[in-house]
Amino acid sequence: MANNNVDTEALEQAGLALSVYIDEVGKNIQKMQDAATDCSDNMGSDVYSQSAIQKLATCAAELSKTLQLAQDLKDKILAKKRNIEDSQTF
Repeated sequence: MANNNVDTEALEQAGLALSVYIDEVGKNIQKMQDAATDCSDNMGSDVYSQSAIQKLATCAAELSKTLQLAQDLKDKILAKKRNIEDSQTF
């Protein structure tokens, strides 16, 4: 039978890296939303500004979906880590 050792520390590091990714992308989504609000406040209902604001909103929404997928992956990785650690406890 093959040796199926899994490095739980590597799983922990992957979870932490995803946490950083989620946090940083979340901050940038907020910056995009703030920029859209500032643009709207400063430019009013200018057609070109509204088009850019709509594109920013679409981009932010898509990035938010990606963050949820990253969170789901992080949860699976950490659950796998816990399962491995629990199975090693006697």
